[in-house]
Amino acid sequence: MKIILWSEFPRRVNWKKVKALFSKHKLRAEIYVACKNITEFKKWQKKISDKNIRVGAWPILSKKEGYWFSGFSSKRSIDKLKEFSGQKLKIDLEVPFSKWQYSDWQAFLYFLKILFRKGKNNEYLKKTIKQLSKTSEIIVNEFPFPELFLKRAGLHYSQNKKVIKNIMLYTTIPSKVLQPFVKWNLKRFAQKAIKKDKKVTFSIGLIGKGILKTEGIYTSIEEFQKDLDFIKSLKAKAVAIYSIEAIMERDSEKWINLISKYQK
Repeated sequence: MKIILWSEFPRRVNWKKVKALFSKHKLRAEIYVACKNITEFKKWQKKISDKNIRVGAWPILSKKEGYWFSGFSSKRSIDKLKEFSGQKLKIDLEVPFSKWQYSDWQAFLYFLKILFRKGKNNEYLKKTIKQLSKTSEIIVNEFPFPELFLKRAGLHYSQNKKVIKNIMLYTTIPSKVLQPFVKWNLKRFAQKAIKKDKKVTFSIGLIGKGILKTEGIYTSIEEFQKDLDFIKSLKAKAVAIYSIEAIMERDSEKWINLISKYQK
């Protein structure tokens, strides 16, 4: 599999150590770095790129704007994607950022509220991604939800030659009570998705907490390896892992070594 790593908090990373570990374990990967504008991205691209690492942009918004992109984003927010034309980029299609502390119940109510509403700028977002795909290689992140709901909320984009779909199979986020059911459901969803389209890719995690700061994470590297094995069993072309900063803050040598065994 091709290895992709997300970096939501690049300032927390010792990039010299990352490069040294990649070289030692012969790991090659694409790393997508969260950034608010092209100037910030170019800075990270220069700092991180080397023979083993290809750097892509992960455009994000301010929390007030929703942080992630969706049909609920304003046209002004969506227009911020345009400055990344020509770059490799990941467009994260997720429901707007909420300030609540994560819990299964709160997440369910929030998603229910969003997924039954129609994003006012769905078509504008689709048009913008289509235009960008003429000059950029794009990964579009999506939730593992029925297409009908995703389309209504502006959280869906059809895969094509320049736009690769990446489905988030984050098994750690729900509480321990729900995890067995969620894992079973995610596996079924992934199997159906790749049967429908062999080019679809998947994200796994979380190795460390994200922007909400309360998400569940792997308690051991063995849990992570089980998810890697599942993605490998699907014969997926690529796996994306959240996140490089979390890896570097745990037993980085062990995690990098394991990941290197799954690359092409």
